[in-house]
Amino acid sequence: MSVSRPSPSPPESSRYRYRAFISYSHSADASFAPRFQASLQGFARPWYRIRVLRVFRDQTNLAANPDLWGTIVTALDNSEFLLYLASPAAARSSWVQKELIHWLDHRDLDSLILVATEGDLDWDDDAGDFDWERTDALPAALRGRFEREPLFVDFRELRGEQLSLRDPKFQDSIATVAAALHKRSKDEVF
Repeated sequence: MSVSRPSPSPPESSRYRYRAFISYSHSADASFAPRFQASLQGFARPWYRIRVLRVFRDQTNLAANPDLWGTIVTALDNSEFLLYLASPAAARSSWVQKELIHWLDHRDLDSLILVATEGDLDWDDDAGDFDWERTDALPAALRGRFEREPLFVDFRELRGEQLSLRDPKFQDSIATVAAALHKRSKDEVF
C-alpha cells in the first residue's frame, strides 16, 4: 500500500534568503505582526516541514550589531516581497518610510503587498491615485506610485478578534497573502 504525501511548495528562489520582509509600526502592530508572520509561515505547511516560507521580521531575525540600518538593508535586498502593514502609525514611522523608499528604489510595485491593519486607504479613480486627503495608512513615499488601484488585504476588522487560522475570516485573509507569496492562486494554497 502506498502512502501519498502532500507535494511540497515550490522551493524558494535561490536568489532570495527570505520570501518576504514585514515592514510595520511597533506601536500599532506589535501583537498583530508576530501572529501574522507565524500564520504565513505555517499556512499550507506539510506536516514534515517546520515552515513553508522564511519571513523576515525585525523581532525574530535581528541580532545585536553595530549597523542596524545596514542589516535591515541586507534583509530587504534578500527578500522577494515586502509586506507593508498599513496603519497611520506605520505611515508616520521614519523607519518604515526608509524601508519603503529603499524598496521602491530597488524593486517594482509588483513585489509590494499592502496589508491594512488600521486607518483608511481610499482610492480616487479620477486622480488615478489614493485620495491623500482621506488616506492615513500610507506614507508619502507611496504618493503617485500606483498606476492602478492595488488590491490590498484587509485585516482591520480582525484586529480585536482571536488571530487564529481556525477563524475563517483570518484564514481567508492569510490565504490571500500566502497565495501571492507562493505565486499560486488562492484556491491552490487552500
